[in-house]
Amino acid sequence: MNAFVTSPARCSEDRALTHYPCDGVRLYAQPLVLVHGWGMDSQIWADLPQQLRQFADVMTLDLPGFAQSPALEHYSEAALHQWMAALLPERCYLIGLSLGGMLCSGFAARYPQSVAGLITLSSNIQFVASEANSAALDSQQYLGFLEAYNDDPKSCLKRFAGLQAQGDQQQRQLIRQLRGMQVALDSDSGAQLLQLLGEIDNQLSLSQIGCPTLAILGQSDALVPSVSADKIVGLNSKIEIALIKGAGHLPHLTQPEIVLEHIKCFLAYHLYALDKAKVADSFGRAAHKYDRAALLQHQVGKEMIAGLTANPELKKLIDLGCGTGYHCGHLQAQFPSAQVTGVDLSPAMLAYAARRHPEGHWLCGDAEHLPLEDHSQDLIFSNFALQWCSDLARLCSELLRVLKPAGQLCFAVPGPQTLFELRGAWQQVDAEIHVNRFYSRADWQVALEQAGFSQIELDSKNQVQRHSSVRELLMELKNVGAHNNNAGKQNTLTGKQHLQALYAAYEDYRQGDGTIPATWEIIRVRAIA
Repeated sequence: MNAFVTSPARCSEDRALTHYPCDGVRLYAQPLVLVHGWGMDSQIWADLPQQLRQFADVMTLDLPGFAQSPALEHYSEAALHQWMAALLPERCYLIGLSLGGMLCSGFAARYPQSVAGLITLSSNIQFVASEANSAALDSQQYLGFLEAYNDDPKSCLKRFAGLQAQGDQQQRQLIRQLRGMQVALDSDSGAQLLQLLGEIDNQLSLSQIGCPTLAILGQSDALVPSVSADKIVGLNSKIEIALIKGAGHLPHLTQPEIVLEHIKCFLAYHLYALDKAKVADSFGRAAHKYDRAALLQHQVGKEMIAGLTANPELKKLIDLGCGTGYHCGHLQAQFPSAQVTGVDLSPAMLAYAARRHPEGHWLCGDAEHLPLEDHSQDLIFSNFALQWCSDLARLCSELLRVLKPAGQLCFAVPGPQTLFELRGAWQQVDAEIHVNRFYSRADWQVALEQAGFSQIELDSKNQVQRHSSVRELLMELKNVGAHNNNAGKQNTLTGKQHLQALYAAYEDYRQGDGTIPATWEIIRVRAIA
């Protein structure tokens, strides 16, 4: 099997690490480190590192004795944690498969300052069942593995590949894929790690983990029963569970798109979780300046409204995230017989809208928890507002709930390329979050489909605004309330030296005409309930 699409770079400090530098828009300051399980080295990740490197620096870590990673003299849980601590970046996200996930869980509990977030794939509390925990591999079956490995490691590895594929809806193809991989494994290291796999008990570690944690499990896994999910959550209710239907022990190989989506949404939600109180406050304070500054936003909104077909049977619609009420009048003109209600999270924005448009209908509410009856709206229109929602699944389900059958959804949001120049300049200054993260077309497509929408149409294009200075750009963002409202950002003020460093870094983007560009990727979406 050709495990990698492009040739990664071995890290010079140790042969255990392979580095995949980000080749897209880097959304996360800390790298993602992938740790494989027993029986296979890092080639088991297939092209997942290539997918993840689109938005982050990625590393794969080969356990001692696998591939080019030097063996250890002694294999214990503590020894492996110390080995990881010596190799891993100062702070990172860990993604561990099976044994790798169990080791990462223990590491996250032991070195909490080093782990920004944890994702485990097909990892259990204990790999082998005990009297206290039956939701694991049968102990006799495990002992048979130990004996088989000592007798004939190569045959045992083939047998293990079959068990990893067992139950998967693509079982035959997966077995062929696994047996086509040529694993380099020191036999003594393999024996000691297999022994350790049966000894690890992560009950205490899982209960102590404080970082955001996601456990991805295959519903039909023959090695890690899906019922282990309840026991994992029982130890730590903050651990999130993603159960992949039709998958065995290696869901990232047979259902890569679904696993990647779970990883992306988990990372985005926890690092870029928005403080909605700050969002509402930011826009409220910007209300009196918003319309003068939001020229691009207003242009996009008017184009969308012009593209809506007039329908006299349409009776109720909402402008979700209406802000100052700028587009409510345009919607009313397009649908004169309908009741147009402006809905916004910010009471201050609504108060401003009501003063300017006393004839309007206004409602304060959160898009993810709308104070509206089921199937009450013919149309939901939204312009540059839904990007402030962190939970796309919850949002899209709520939009579907509120729309009448065959009701229309029409909205525009900024995409991930938005303000990439500003993000890139800040990344030259420090590792903090300074620019809000925005979801991609694919993110919206998946969320809308899973919620139950049909006839989904998405398009995106980049529009570049020109500014005379970085200060002018920052002032415009402030005037439209588009501050960095991520929960993970620092609360300290941006100092003069920091701003000067930003101004200098942004010079890399200055154009020949002397202006600095600010790119907005605009995603337009239409769908039917």
